[in-house]
Amino acid sequence: MIARTMPPVEKRLAIRPAALEWLGEALKLREVLDDKSALEQTLESFPAITLEAWPAGVEILREGEKGDDFFVVYSGRLSVWRKKDAGRARKLGVLKPGDFFGEIGFLLKAVRSATVRAEVDCAVFRVPASELSILLRKHLSLRKWVKRVACKRLVKMFLGQ
Repeated sequence: MIARTMPPVEKRLAIRPAALEWLGEALKLREVLDDKSALEQTLESFPAITLEAWPAGVEILREGEKGDDFFVVYSGRLSVWRKKDAGRARKLGVLKPGDFFGEIGFLLKAVRSATVRAEVDCAVFRVPASELSILLRKHLSLRKWVKRVACKRLVKMFLGQ
């Protein structure tokens, strides 16, 4: 396991109500919370959720590191990389607004399975593991969706499909 602290966040951004509503949509919470006030109350009850700005070229997560926070891309574009047997990295995909990452480390309580790098300046929501655990316990459909995406990504990483 690699011991490294996260690179410093370029800056923390103010989370406006519209951004919180967007996060609720991205996490598909609208499907389980019928009215806007319930959605806002749910997200506002998690004060440790932050919106962070990251400059192009910075690695937000690095393969092999310990970490269990969950991230949702708010703006920008990020790439996902994984080392092959010879140590060379292979690009697995691109993340865009609405996509999430960090779920595999969270679900498996394992080190990061890939490196995620900002391709352009970007903003991402960081959801601490403790708060994600509460959200997933409360919202079964969100838990199923996150697990389904994690399974697909693991298959792609390890079987190349």
